[in-house]
Amino acid sequence: MAEEEAKEDAEENKTIEKIKKPNWKKIWILIFILAIIIVVVLATFFIWRWSSGKSSVQEMLDITYSVELEDATIIDSGTNNFVLGSMASFFGFNTNKLDEEIETMEIGEEKTIILESADAYGEYDENLAFVYNRTEKIERETKINRTQIILVSFFAQTFNEQPILDKEYTSLGAPWPYKVLEVNDTHVKISQEATIGTKIPAGFFTYEVIAVTENEITLKMQGEDTVIPTPSGNIEITFTNEYVIYTLTPQIGQIIELQNMPKAKVIDINDTHLFLDANPEFAGEKIIVKITLNDKYTKTDITGSAVSIAGAPTMQISIVSYCPYGIQMLKGLLPVWKEFDDIANIELRFSRTQHGQKEEDENKRIICIREEQYSKLIPYLECFVLSDDPFGCMQKAGVDKSAVDDCMNNRINAYFEEEMKFSDTNKISSSPTTIINGKTVQIYPRSPQDIANVLCEAFISKPSECSQIFSTANPSPGFGGGTSEQGGEC
Repeated sequence: MAEEEAKEDAEENKTIEKIKKPNWKKIWILIFILAIIIVVVLATFFIWRWSSGKSSVQEMLDITYSVELEDATIIDSGTNNFVLGSMASFFGFNTNKLDEEIETMEIGEEKTIILESADAYGEYDENLAFVYNRTEKIERETKINRTQIILVSFFAQTFNEQPILDKEYTSLGAPWPYKVLEVNDTHVKISQEATIGTKIPAGFFTYEVIAVTENEITLKMQGEDTVIPTPSGNIEITFTNEYVIYTLTPQIGQIIELQNMPKAKVIDINDTHLFLDANPEFAGEKIIVKITLNDKYTKTDITGSAVSIAGAPTMQISIVSYCPYGIQMLKGLLPVWKEFDDIANIELRFSRTQHGQKEEDENKRIICIREEQYSKLIPYLECFVLSDDPFGCMQKAGVDKSAVDDCMNNRINAYFEEEMKFSDTNKISSSPTTIINGKTVQIYPRSPQDIANVLCEAFISKPSECSQIFSTANPSPGFGGGTSEQGGEC
């Protein structure tokens, strides 16, 4: 009996010892799994941090400066913070001689730097001063052939059947039917069956059929005298009995860019011509720059693009930066964007350039700010839509100009290629175009309230911001403030 009890005690002790002894193999497996989880979580966090903001350390200079002509006329002055090596670019000088001089300065040092015209704004080129006709007169009446001969195959492709003599056919978008007058194995003669009084919309105006003969259709442009704002000034449109007269009226001193012409300053205007100068304003001048280096320091700047908000509606506004109606849309959007930026995916996108190099440069400049300094984007745009002053607005909004220059020199092509893919995929052909959750929608008037209403309809559960009251005024097209009942597309 005693032996059996001793045996049972021994077995129990073994069981207890087995229970108390740790299973190190299982413990190490658990530790390994836990370590993997921690690494994944940390990696996800740092990837998110990298995607939402990039940290960069920059050498900064606190400088008081005065930029003068030889006769002591001050053309710019102030105290500002500059990234090391960016001052020449800030002033638009031709070389980096100014920055090279500044790099040798000590804190508290004052220096006068003389730049010959070649190092400043370049030599004056008389060939860059030119005259431009500011008026264009076109006849209100235009005649078109009533009949035409086309291939049978083209006819069948257009009307989805073979031509039948004397039968009339209609085509989507055509203002009148077409009648088959003659047909053979290869060709068909058709007649445009226009009727007097038919009206065809054409932008701001309408073409009206005023006469129809056997061979010709006569159209006459109809419309009211109007003024259309453009980046290069107002275009005044005047109707006479025989002509439509277009007259461009910019402001003297305004920098404009006309089709197939360089960007130039308006020097003078008369009844028929503009006198323009494409030289930099101070070309040919020796420039004196007086510098006081107040401080040197480093700055860590968190920049980056917008972070996508999962499950939130996406509103994409595609414009070109010098389309008056794109700017109109942007003025309506900005108050809404500021309120909804952290609860909706609002994106400013760009389509193909329509208004020359100035517009393409600005499109790319805004893309660089959007992609690399997103927190400065809305403040920059709020200034830009009112002033058309990119460099002044960058300074006002705190945009790092040297970083924008670097982006436009080295990375913009990749960003811009994505814009073009977006534009092509969504078949964008006009500015502005609005896309909500992948579907093109029309918004007009372009008031903040109308834009907010459309955005709020896209929420599954409307946020409190949707109860906010915005302005119902339709912004004016083009740069500057004010309201207007006018609207359109570029």
